Order: sequence, then C-alpha cells, then structure tokens
Amino acid sequence: MRRFYNSAAIVVLNTLLLLMVVELMSTGVVKIIDLPASRKFIARITGQPNDVILYYQGLSYYTEQDWSPRYWKEFKLALRKSYSPYVIWQGTPFEGTLLNIDPSGLRHTPAAECGPDAYKVYVFGGSAIWGWGAPDESTIPALLQAGLQSKLGGPVCVMNYGENAYVSTQGLIHLTLLLESGDVPDVVIFYDGVNDVLSAGQSGMPIVHQNLSDISSLFEDHQAPIISLFRSSNSYQLLQMVLSQIPISVESEAPQFQYDPDLLSDQVAKAYLNNYEIVSSLADKYHFDFYFLWQPHILIGNKRLSSEEQNMITGLNWVLNLDPPLVELFQKTFKKIEAEAHTHEHLYYLGNIFDPAEESLWIDTWGHTTPEGNQIISNDLISIIKH
Repeated sequence: MRRFYNSAAIVVLNTLLLLMVVELMSTGVVKIIDLPASRKFIARITGQPNDVILYYQGLSYYTEQDWSPRYWKEFKLALRKSYSPYVIWQGTPFEGTLLNIDPSGLRHTPAAECGPDAYKVYVFGGSAIWGWGAPDESTIPALLQAGLQSKLGGPVCVMNYGENAYVSTQGLIHLTLLLESGDVPDVVIFYDGVNDVLSAGQSGMPIVHQNLSDISSLFEDHQAPIISLFRSSNSYQLLQMVLSQIPISVESEAPQFQYDPDLLSDQVAKAYLNNYEIVSSLADKYHFDFYFLWQPHILIGNKRLSSEEQNMITGLNWVLNLDPPLVELFQKTFKKIEAEAHTHEHLYYLGNIFDPAEESLWIDTWGHTTPEGNQIISNDLISIIKH
C-alpha cells in the first residue's frame, strides 16, 4: 500500500506540475498572439473563423486609400466590447489616429460642440452608424455634424450612439436610459433595418438581439465546476485559437433555424413599427423631433452593381452567407417597410437611395458602405431634418 501510495502521489504531483507549466506557457502565448477583437466579434456573428479583415483590405476602394492600412490596424484593436446594462454590450475606450472611442464607449464625432446651447442630435443604429470601414470624420454622424454645422451656423452636437450589431430595440432602450437621466436631445435619429432582419434570421425569432444563443448560454449552459474552470483557463483559450485556424464551413458552425420568411418578415416589420410608435410617444412627452430611417442593403433597389459588389452577393467575395431564406426575409421585410413609410410621417425608406450611383459603394453584405456611401446618406439626412 505504501508503494502504491508513493507511486500515485508522484503521478498526481507530476500531472499537476505539468498542467501548471502548460498553463503558464499558454498564458504567455495567448498574450503574444491574442486573437484580435475584430476576429472574435466577426466570428461570433458569422461563424466564419478566418480573418475577414483581409477581405476588406483587399477591396479595390481600400487598396486606393493611403490611410487604409492604419485604419484597419486600429479597427482590429478597437472592437473590444464590455458589458452595458440593458443594452448588453458597448464599446471600450480606444485612442487612435483614425478611429477613436470615448470613455463612455461611443465612437468619436469630430468637431462636435456639445455645450449647453448646442443643437443636440442623437443618432442610434448598428455598425453602419458606428462607422464600420470609415475613419472618424467619414462616419454618417460625423458627416451629419459637418453638414448641420454649415446649415445652421450655431453650435451643433451630433452624438454617435451606434454600436456594432445593435438592433433598433437596443437603440430604443439606450434612448430611454438617456431620457431617464434627464439628457433630452433636440433631434433623435434611428438608422436601422439590416440588423433587425439579420438577428431574426439568425435566431428564427423577432425582437431579439444578435448572438442570442451565445449570450443565453452564459445563463442556461450549466456545466460541472471542473469544466467551467478548464474553459476559463489560458490553455483552453490557446486550444480555441489553434482550432480557429482550421477551415470549417459556416453551415457546420452556426445553428440553422427553420422559419417562414413571410411570417417572420411580418413580425420584424411590426416590431420595428412598434418601436417607431414608442419613440413617437416619447417625442411628444419630451419635446424632441425624431426620424426613423430604414437603411439600404445591397440586395435591395436598382443600383447597377459593380463586378466586385456582385461578387459579394454570389459568394466569390462574401462576408455574410446569404442563404435563400435570408435573402427572401430581406426582400419581404424591406417591401413591407417601404409600403408602411407612406403612412408614417417620420419614417423614411432608403432602400433605393443608391440607385443613381455608378461607383462601387457597398463593402459587404452587412449593409456597410464606403465613406462616399455614407456621404450620400448624410446628405439625405440633412435635407430631411427640419429646424
């Protein structure tokens, strides 16, 4: 028994020492080659493990911009998220030359004058408003700031409350939190649509945020303590990094939900219009103007697509896998919102805003455009806003 005990003790001790060494080594490796926040964020949405930043850098628009390498380098570092009450996630502070996020987690709007006498414009939306693919001065809120400043003359404060992957309900919740704190703007702008459709297609349900299964698993995926401890280790993180380099099809990574595009599009449109009515009531109560803009998408409208833009749809250069049910969900939802825009005074449908354009404006199938596309949208916004 003594011999057995000694042998077992040596095995256990050596195993513990080996695990400690592996964990220490993994900690060092993880710190050196930590998976960029952009890849973690993108992979979580798309299920695609490869670094799609390379895709963006290879687009003809960005290869012609001397600021592109610096921007995408900063972009990789600036996508880290932190928990935020009620809206679930928000940005973390970041300081760069082309991309800046302030201490409250908001994308910086250059030249904003936010004194007590400023004309305050709060813009809510997803990554298209946040400014995916655009330097600080070329986001939609920044271009809106410059245009309104020129139009009005006095101090203007455009605040960019857009956040990556946000749906319109998250913007509504954020607005409610601001109003509860006594922060009442002069104008509220909601620029949504694409994420509302994507989140519904992702989960098979309306009125949900993106990455629903990942976030809900934090509460529902009850695991043995030893498994939870292992998953929190750096050894596990390193293993995940290694596995992420193995090409795996999106279909095998992401759960596929069966849904009726016609029924789900009705539900998405109804939820969005309910948000419109809620904001309308808040506007009456707190005395601010509001505008709801249903954003454009590459699948919608009659823009003459360049070969590069066409490849984004056909799959030769894709970021989001557009399967047939999702395409149908987009088309049906957009059609229903277009029909409703005529009966809602403050609702503007922008599905055809790029129809006259000849140049490439789209950079992916998520609804992101080049800074030139952002300029077209901001010009339309400026003409809509009444003052």
